[in-house]
Formats: sequence, structure tokens, C-alpha cells
Amino acid sequence: MSDKKRKLLKQSSLLDFMCGTNQSKSKRRKTDMNDSEKKKVRKAAESRITGTVENSSKIKEKMSDNEKYDNGASSSSPDKVYDTSCYTIDDEDDFIPNSKPSKENKNFKGVPIADLVSAPQCYNNSLKPIKPDETHTVLFDSSFKYGDVNNLPAPYPKQYQESWNSNHVHMPCSKHNEYPVQNEKGTTELRKRWELIEETYKDRIIAGPFELEDAILSYNQRYQKKWNFQTLRKYFTEHVSKKEKDNFFEYSLPKIIKLALQLPHLCTKPIPLLKKHKNQSITMSQQQIACLLANAFLCTFPRRNSQHKGSEYADYPGINFIGVFQTGSFDRKFQKLKCIFHYFERVTSKMPRGIVTFTRQFIQNTPNWENCHEKLPEQIHVSSSGTIEDDGFGLLQVDFANKYIGGGVLGSGCVQEEIRFLICPEMLISRLFTEALDNKECLVMKGCERFSNYDGYADSFTWAGNHDDVTPRDSNGRLCTDVVAIDALIIRNPNDQFKDYMLKRELNKAYVGFEIFCGQHIPPSQRPAVCTGNWGCGAFRGDKQLKALIQLMAAGMAKRDVCYFTFGDVKLTEAIYDIHNFLKVEQNMEIGVLINVIDQYYRNVLLSWSRKKKVGLFQYIMESFEGINHSESEDEEADFESEHMFKDEVVEHDIHDSSRENSIDAADIMECDSPNKEIDTEENGDLEKYKTPSTSTDKREHDSEEDKNHEKTTKSDEG
Repeated sequence: MSDKKRKLLKQSSLLDFMCGTNQSKSKRRKTDMNDSEKKKVRKAAESRITGTVENSSKIKEKMSDNEKYDNGASSSSPDKVYDTSCYTIDDEDDFIPNSKPSKENKNFKGVPIADLVSAPQCYNNSLKPIKPDETHTVLFDSSFKYGDVNNLPAPYPKQYQESWNSNHVHMPCSKHNEYPVQNEKGTTELRKRWELIEETYKDRIIAGPFELEDAILSYNQRYQKKWNFQTLRKYFTEHVSKKEKDNFFEYSLPKIIKLALQLPHLCTKPIPLLKKHKNQSITMSQQQIACLLANAFLCTFPRRNSQHKGSEYADYPGINFIGVFQTGSFDRKFQKLKCIFHYFERVTSKMPRGIVTFTRQFIQNTPNWENCHEKLPEQIHVSSSGTIEDDGFGLLQVDFANKYIGGGVLGSGCVQEEIRFLICPEMLISRLFTEALDNKECLVMKGCERFSNYDGYADSFTWAGNHDDVTPRDSNGRLCTDVVAIDALIIRNPNDQFKDYMLKRELNKAYVGFEIFCGQHIPPSQRPAVCTGNWGCGAFRGDKQLKALIQLMAAGMAKRDVCYFTFGDVKLTEAIYDIHNFLKVEQNMEIGVLINVIDQYYRNVLLSWSRKKKVGLFQYIMESFEGINHSESEDEEADFESEHMFKDEVVEHDIHDSSRENSIDAADIMECDSPNKEIDTEENGDLEKYKTPSTSTDKREHDSEEDKNHEKTTKSDEG
């Protein structure tokens, strides 16, 4: 081994040591560094171990083949001058916002939001009636017409049907749902669990949180010593007034219980599981969703309380509400309970008459991005003041999802996805049947109603009262609100996200969410614009400029315009508008060319040995076409070529072999609400999996203690 390679290995180990990624060393080395000092140490260490690779000739060839790319010349606006100094990387940016964007600043860049394609106008009465088929399960009589009379969709079939297998939800009211209980003689016997549930709530007075706790544990006896209800107790004994408490237990709770016990009469058809790599839809009435959520509130769903590795539902998010009842993040959970209680108060007072569709979408054959000749979207609207849920009326709204849908909504998580699920609680039911999302999959939720307003964000999140959703309904009775859940990768090393295989993974994920995969051609005039923002940033630590370009490219490929809310970031608003104008209007650049430019940024800037402050992606793109060279000299390239190749092997080995313990500690950023428990990556056509930090999603929160005590249990948590 050469001296340079030994030096490189030593420096790589030093980086691990200083940043705490080498567990055995970090345990022995106690440090008092604060977060800013840690960031400086990591930055200094990274600058000593990164190197450059040979310059690719792809961009130069494409620039020479097309005069309009020459030195940034543009026939449309030759005098346009961009201030690229504002596009540099800001090391002081906060990962997690702590407030909701102000509504005072109404300034925007691009076209007015009203000029974007939106629903329901774009449908032009082209929607077909909902009919069940082999890929679409409808839980009510499909002859239902929303506008006919003032009635609710009738459950179909009329009598409850059993389907206790691995392809359907295990229902609480199933005759196969048995539970061991002690009889009067002190011996254990199996009883129908639904009978226990009905007996528990029949003529039983539940006057407070302790009585409700006893009722729930009566049919979850094995968790007597494992579950605690501290948040529920404190909410009613310390947080709300006696009047509010009495009103809930005297009026609201009995209605929730009555709604839950209607399960075998309202949800008569087996509910399929939306499994990986299958295009499948479920449509149900809002009444059926309310009934299922009432059961989730009472924690009646069997085999969903344990998600340790090897359990039957290990690859599904939790659905029973025990996570939000337990200890931890009391202030956040108090606000979550307010959202949930308000939802039940609304639906038990006046049941909504509409329907909702959940669609799992899988696209195997994604675009060949390097050779893509499509362009960026024609129109964009960029604003720092709006939000997706408040201002994305009629657009395809993006849920910055966890691969386990809903993330930490039933735990301590309280960022974009969790907040959306709280103000639109009907989305919660997707956790009942949606398996973890894979690389080329998304979940589309059509017609979920919004019931609450909110203020703040993360720790400052608060319930802000009732929301009357005035969104019009389509001809089938669904609200014209389409929300697509796409999960981004968690970024350990900021440079890694620019690598080819990670870039393509995110492009594919966004494209799958934005494309319409229904076996028929849908013209662009009938495709609502994408309404999105800083997807994959925040706790996931993605680069805002890169993620913006990824979404613009995916939307262009899917033939959709884009509405982009930067969540209070005025500088980013200007930058996104300028880069779109530069790439689309001036350069008319193909997506394939842009991907090659991003690759050059990774090689010439991020892998540079230079210690100068790195330029941002947008600045690099613009200056590259103005003839400014950010690459290292040829002599430096040749000198470090072999060292970089060796370093690359070290970096790749570190990515794919890292564990939860030696990856970045996202909990140091915040309570890390929703990152996935593992990330799928693709390189050279091979898929591999590497784990990410242990986080505070509901899977890790309310089952952490349970998992330690059930390593020897069977797949069924009912024993």
C-alpha cells in the first residue's frame, strides 16, 4: 500500500473518530462539543479526505454541439444577469423549521397560482364512475350516487364476510380473533375477542382516563405492565378544564364507542392489504373510515401492537392509538389529541357523506434519465409564504412521507407529514393496510377531508380550531384533494446525495408520485400541477437546491406544472425561479443534459481538494455556462486520481455496511420525527439496503419496550 493510501485511510478513520461515527472510539472519547463545533469539525475533517476525479467530457461535447449553450448565451434574453452570490451553500440553515410561514408576504415568483392546471376544472366531466375490479376494492354499493339524495353509501355486501389471511386486514370482529383470558377458576381459556370488547363497553360507565385505560387493557391484558397512558391521564387531569373532561367522557366517548361497535355492520367486505410492487386501490366511505378509526382509538386491532423484527406486521406502520396515549413529548401529544378528539366530535355529530380512495402506485419501468429529452415544466409558481395544505387547492399535493406511511404521527413526530395526517385524520386509516413503500412506489390519497386548523411547527405546533373544508367534490363524491406520499432518502453525508444512484433513486421516487399510471393517456391539460416544497430536507438533511431540481425534472417528465412553497425561505424562492428561467427559458435544456451537469458539480466541486467555500449547485450550473471553471487543474487531477479511486471504495463500504449506531445521529438534530428505519439504494443495477438512525417514529416509540420483552414470541402478538 502506498504512503498516500495509508494517509488517506488514516484521515478517513480520523473523520469517523471526530464525528462520532466510529462507535467503539466515540464511546471511549467523551466530548463537550456543542452542535456548531461538531459541524465545524466534520467540515474540516471532510475537506482533508475528499478528492477529485477526472473531468468528464459530456458537458463540453453537448455545449459544443449546440450553440445556444455556449457561454450561457440566450436568444430570448441575452441581457439577463443573475446574482449567483446568493446561491452559495449556507451552513447556518436550520434543519427543522420551528414555525409556520407568515401569510403577510404575498409576493411570489413565476405565474399566479390560479394560472396552473387544477381540479376539478381540468377533468372536463371525464371522470368515470367508481367500479370494483381485481385491482380496486370498493367497500360500499357502487351504485351510490353522491348527488341523488341525502343518504350515506350503503355497505356492500350486506352481511359481514370473513377473510382471515395474509392478504387482508385482520379485523377485530372476526370469529378467528381469539384471545386468552383467565376465567373464574383461574385457568386460561380462549375467547372471541370481539365478545370481550362488546362486554367491556356494554352499560359500562367510563368517567375518566383511568377507567378508559382499564377498559382498553381488559382486552389487551398481556400489555398490562408494558403500556402506560401517561399522556392521556395528564391531558385530562392537568391540561384541559374539568368541563372539557366531563364533556368528553359524558358525550363524545359514548358516541365513539357506539361508532366502533358498528364495525361488523359497516365494514362487511374484507379489506385488502396494499402490498409492495402491486398497483391496487381501496375506496371506502367516510363513515367506514370513521368506524375503523374509532376502533383504532380503542386499540382493538389484533396483531398490530408488536412490530419487532419477525412479527406478522413488522413491515406495516402501527394503527392502534396507544402510541399517542403513552409517555413522551407531552406538549406535542396534547395538541395531537385535540385534533383527534375534534375529528370524532365532528363525525359523530354529523357524518360526512363522501368517499375516499387510497391507491398504491408502482412503476417498474422508470425513465432512462441520462438520455431523457424532455424539458422542465413550462410554468412554475414559487412562494415563501404559502403552504401545501392551505394554498394547494385543486393541485397534486405532496406528502413528505416516511416509507412507513404517517411517520411518527401516533408518536412524537410533528413535522410536515404528521401535521397533515392530524388535520386530515382520515389519512390515518392508510396505516391499517399500507405496507412500507419501496423505491418505485407511492401512495395516493384522494378525497380526505380537512377538519382542523393549526399554528406552529414541530415543538410549536398547536391545534387552532375547526376547519370547514369547502373543497368541491368530483362526480363520485370525493373531495378534489389529491395527496401523494413519497418518501425521500435520509442523507448521512451531504455529498452522497449527488451520487448517480442516489440521484436516480430520488428522481424515480418523485416521478412515480407525479405520473398518472392508469393504462391510458391523460393529456397535460387534465393533469393538475404538483404542489410541493422542501421535500426530503429538514430531518432528512437533503440539499434544498438539489431536491428542487429533482422535483422539477420529475414534474417535467410527468407533464405537470409546479407550485413550490419554500416554507419562509425568501432566498430559495428567488433562486428556484431564476434557475428555472435559466434552464427552461434561456437554455431550453433537456433533463438528460441537466443530470450530467449535476454529475459534474459532484465531481468538480464536492470532490474537490480545495478548501475554499463550496459553491452551491445553482451557482455552479449558471457559471458553468458562462465559462467559469470550478474544476481542479489537470495536474492535480492526475496526482490524486488513484487516491480518489481508493477513497471511493472506502466511502461506498462505509455507506453500505453502516449500522444504526454508527450512522449520523438524527436525534441530535431534533427528535427526528419520521425518517425510515432503512434506506434502499441502487448502484450498478444492484439494490442493497442500509439502515438509518433509530428515530422517534411510532414504531420505535411505543413498541421499544415491548420489543425487548418479546424476542421469543411467535409472529402473533396475541400468543
